[in-house]
Amino acid sequence: MDDNLLQLYFEGRITDEQSRLITEWLDADVENLKYYQQMCRLYEISYWQKSPEISMESRPNRLKRKDIWMEFMKIAAVFILGFALHNWINPLSTKIQDDVVMQTMHVPPGQNAQLTLADGSQVWLNAGSTLRFPSHFVDGKRQIYLDGEGFFEVKTNPDRPFIVSTANYDIKALGTSFNVKAYKQTPHFETALLTGKIEVSDHVTNEIISLIPNKQAVRINNKLSVVPIQHADYFLWRKGILNFDEPLIEVLQKLELYFDVNIQVNSKAILQNKQVCTGKFRTRDGLNHILDVLKLTHQFDYKKDDEKNLVTIN
Repeated sequence: MDDNLLQLYFEGRITDEQSRLITEWLDADVENLKYYQQMCRLYEISYWQKSPEISMESRPNRLKRKDIWMEFMKIAAVFILGFALHNWINPLSTKIQDDVVMQTMHVPPGQNAQLTLADGSQVWLNAGSTLRFPSHFVDGKRQIYLDGEGFFEVKTNPDRPFIVSTANYDIKALGTSFNVKAYKQTPHFETALLTGKIEVSDHVTNEIISLIPNKQAVRINNKLSVVPIQHADYFLWRKGILNFDEPLIEVLQKLELYFDVNIQVNSKAILQNKQVCTGKFRTRDGLNHILDVLKLTHQFDYKKDDEKNLVTIN
């Protein structure tokens, strides 16, 4: 199915004949339905990127009743489209002081998303990541909250530092580009600096580490260490490309994280093999395609149990 036609379908701009074709395509194969759901999630993400604040209290008083109704209908249309998927991507809004609205964006497994914050800073979110951010920044700082992995291109503002808060660390920047990987379900943490300067502070010890470009701070034995960036291609994930250059067992661990699946490795050869596995894959090709390619060069078989969300590798 043509992605452009699906886009028109989500926007309600197709003919009855085109609608019939899409319905027949969905009924033909369960994989078509899964792909449709993925595209619907991405449409929801793009909508909220364009219209991140929906509080009517912030609208001018002179807004006409017709305009309010049209705004309501646009928002309602998105929720009607995605009501069955609201547990996958659910932008929530909570009013706080000064009419600031805190919003939450969650990116489902096998996807990535991009959004622009109120100050013009750009954020890319990797699969399984959650970002909490305000509709606009107040109190002299720009603070957001990340669970997962994000790439940030921060707008320079010397009077307002930009802070990414994770479970254990804060990353402070003024104007720079950097990557943060901090999933709550894993002890691993790393932040890599591409341009500018950042400071990484530990919530417990209050230790502060400064980074210069092409360096990264990595958590090793519960302590931050500064090491060089080994592979700049890794950051291509924000363009939907997964780049691997590590032992196969570590690749499989990343696939677990990115596709939200449990991978059980029964092969001692894989567990003990330290040979580096290299390759690039498009996220949209899916887990099965990646495993099919890997098994050709690493001689293993795998079985997938969708009901248990488990992949067994022998």
